[in-house]
Amino acid sequence: MSLDYDLVIIGNTLEAFFAASQAIKLQARVALVLGENNNNCFREIDSLILNHLTYIDRHWHNLTQWNMSFNPVSKLDYHQLKQWKNQVKQDIKTGNNLEELANLGVDIIEESGEFCRLPKLGFVLKNRTLRSRRYLLAMGSISRMTEIEGLAEVGYIIPETLDIDKLPQHLVILSPTSLGIELAQQLNYLGKQITLIIESSNILLQEDKDIVQLIQIILEAEGIKLLINCPISQVRKIEDKKWIQAGNEAIETDEIIITNQGKLKAKELNLEGVKVELDSDKIKTNNKLQTTNPNIYACGNAIGFYHLSNIARYQASIAVKNAIFYPIFKVNYNHHPVRILTNPIFSRVGLTEIQAKQEYENDLIIIKQNYKTLVKAKILDETTGFCKLITRRNGLILGCHIIGNNSDEMINIVALAIKNKIKIQQISRLFPPYGTASEIIFQISQNWQQQKRQNNKLFNNCLETLLFWRRKWNR
Repeated sequence: MSLDYDLVIIGNTLEAFFAASQAIKLQARVALVLGENNNNCFREIDSLILNHLTYIDRHWHNLTQWNMSFNPVSKLDYHQLKQWKNQVKQDIKTGNNLEELANLGVDIIEESGEFCRLPKLGFVLKNRTLRSRRYLLAMGSISRMTEIEGLAEVGYIIPETLDIDKLPQHLVILSPTSLGIELAQQLNYLGKQITLIIESSNILLQEDKDIVQLIQIILEAEGIKLLINCPISQVRKIEDKKWIQAGNEAIETDEIIITNQGKLKAKELNLEGVKVELDSDKIKTNNKLQTTNPNIYACGNAIGFYHLSNIARYQASIAVKNAIFYPIFKVNYNHHPVRILTNPIFSRVGLTEIQAKQEYENDLIIIKQNYKTLVKAKILDETTGFCKLITRRNGLILGCHIIGNNSDEMINIVALAIKNKIKIQQISRLFPPYGTASEIIFQISQNWQQQKRQNNKLFNNCLETLLFWRRKWNR
């Protein structure tokens, strides 16, 4: 029996659209099964828009405080903010137009379906079955129900149902993810009173201690109440208020927001029937992004990791090549940046300090430079933050962590250096324009060179002797 397609992609997400566009460029015959509408593919866009708008609002208020001939303004209008956000999202959706994919030759199927195993592997729709050499799962996920006593009865909000202009004043955010930190800070800028509860011992388990400490200090300085390592035992409603028992503390609030890890609708796809295994509601994959069924691949939210579109698109590119050709390509996240939309923004690429020390022990040089040394940071009054570069003693860059203004733009420079094995000595020869945020990378490379020279006694002695005899010779 001949096959209908080279690749069938299941998902209504940005990574699904990207995978379809990449597969069709490789001359493959592709079907994109959208299924039900899934708005959570735009969750990162929501956070990004809100981050930028609150950033502008803060600077506008700073200008009015300095009496710079600006009329006083109030807090951001929630209704106007919602209209603006929806318009921006619509423009972004237009840039990912399904009509363009259809014109390229992708078969767009606006139906839901499920896998079948017998007589042959296929994806069953209402009136037909799609047969393909390979399949790619690129779906979104829905927020997972938290098993806390009384929570279901009291009610709560998840990011998919969040409506900013309808939120009450006092909010409690329960979150094991970075999304909760982003949301807490952004809603705090909009005038809400926020309590952020983290059940684990750390607000960002995967990050270095100095980054976590600074973010925690910033949140508390901005008035966000932080409860860390506070397991929640129960939730109750007393009169018109919701009460949360977190550790030894009882917290009164108007509303509860939960930003849990997503959960796949695995039963609706019959993944178990085609022997695709899940681990904690995420699809298990190998480093080639194959599931436990080698003919089915997965990427993006479906397999967890950071819920970031750049990581999801990278995974999609690897999965598409492996699915269409032969599974020889492996994922390597070392040169792909991670960004968390705190204020200031935190970005990193490569190894953390802990990972680097475990792998390279004493063959390391770690340099840290504060943002307060930057001209641009002083002008904008954004001196909070630092850049930390982790290298081997030969100058090979292993990782970079930046928290500060424009960190998500600068991190790409370091990511390119890591990918192409460009050493820090070469970066020190680049002189960025004066008054730009990228000066901090130049400064840190200069400091690296200085520290390297100071530790090289032979070089210092030779240099001192050379200069001595040159002065002597010129007399």
